[in-house]
Amino acid sequence: MGNNQEASLTALDIGRNLEPDASSEAEWVGRSRYWLCESDKKISRRLRDREEMSLVLTGHGLSLRVEKGSLLVRDGNTHYPAKQRQWRFFPGALDVPPSIVVLDGSGNVTLDAIDWLATQRVPLIRLRWNGRFASVLTSGGKTARTDKVDWQQRTRDDPRARLAFSIDLIRQKAENSLRTLEEHLPPSPLRDRACENLATRAKTLQQKPPRSYSSLLGFEGSIASDYFRVWTEIPLKWKALKRHPIPDDWSKYRSRVALRYGILLHSNGGGYNRGASHPVNAMLNYAYAVLIARTQIRLVAEGYDPTLGIMHQKQGLKGISPAFSLDRMEPMRPVVDRAVLQLIGETTFTGADFSIQNDGVCRLNPELARRVAQLAMERCDALPYPKRGWRYQRRRSPRAVDAGF
Repeated sequence: MGNNQEASLTALDIGRNLEPDASSEAEWVGRSRYWLCESDKKISRRLRDREEMSLVLTGHGLSLRVEKGSLLVRDGNTHYPAKQRQWRFFPGALDVPPSIVVLDGSGNVTLDAIDWLATQRVPLIRLRWNGRFASVLTSGGKTARTDKVDWQQRTRDDPRARLAFSIDLIRQKAENSLRTLEEHLPPSPLRDRACENLATRAKTLQQKPPRSYSSLLGFEGSIASDYFRVWTEIPLKWKALKRHPIPDDWSKYRSRVALRYGILLHSNGGGYNRGASHPVNAMLNYAYAVLIARTQIRLVAEGYDPTLGIMHQKQGLKGISPAFSLDRMEPMRPVVDRAVLQLIGETTFTGADFSIQNDGVCRLNPELARRVAQLAMERCDALPYPKRGWRYQRRRSPRAVDAGF
């Protein structure tokens, strides 16, 4: 019992750089319980239906192991006191989750458990505490197909084909951004102007596409700028600010770029949002990490090489970064954003839901992170395939081949 209490205090006190006290510990426990209850809400499954919700694990001391032919899963501890949660899954059973997501935390996964998951075709997804994608373990069901990998390489090496492929992705991203603004954000003059701009840019990308990659990047930057500018009107609801004060810039959403990284912005020559300094960006990072993982699983299953990027193609990360997953997830970012918008609209946050690291990076309460990942996973599982994407097809027209599908 003492070890669990020490672990929860460490997560709170190191993150906030505060001395431990009874009120802060109680608030941390209260918010952890609240988010755990939110995550446990689920639609009842019919007797003959398969489980549709992924299992999300987090905390200290989690484990996956095989016992007498069944998979025994134990959740980790995020606060004290907490009831130990565990599940037992039998091979072929309808309650086996479609995937298991491990958020940060610590513990162990046995080799037998990995083999069991592969046999049952259950991907194991690992995300880091800052929302960065870490890894996916899956049988995939297929190996990379030579024709598809050859197509990826040819498209990557041909400037015209690469540009056409990228234009189509950005056009779909503009269309999905437009729909997210129209359906998930309240009407306002700023939103209406952004919608007009996005509709115009999507039409331009289809009828008069840019002739250079640098011009396309300008289009993408303008789309993102218009889109996230509307987010600055989203009201963030807070409570208990006297007990848990928050930075002034948390009172509203200001930018997808981490505002506290001014030096890095100049040195890197662009935006820096991986080390999120704002709660909304921290939640978006988790949602995008889930999207990357789900996209990679789909690509592997369809025979692509997820590391062989076309639009994202940094040579130094070739074969390491899931670059093609980053390509193919691009149009779906605004769709997964709806999970975060849903959470913001439904929740009154407190300072205990987040902590600030020594470098200014915002860290989510692990139970809140579980809820964000769960909502993002639901959006990913419901995603339709992009209109022209996901399936490799041979085409006779050279221009159609240049389009990348």
